[in-house]
Amino acid sequence: MNQTGQESREQKQLQWAEQLQRSVSEILAEHPDADPDNVRHTLILLDQPPIERLRRSLTRGRSSAQRT
Repeated sequence: MNQTGQESREQKQLQWAEQLQRSVSEILAEHPDADPDNVRHTLILLDQPPIERLRRSLTRGRSSAQRT
């Protein structure tokens, strides 16, 4: 990938991350007791295809169960 393509990709990733953070902040403003990590994770999953959402949710659930 050329330098311009790499910069463009990085810029898109940065914009996506900034938008995600704004969305998390908006939700937390309305629901201050919500867990910020769970809100962020849920918003990320909503952007994924259903099978990817399921895979990531199951992985997260297994990880959480192992910590308890």
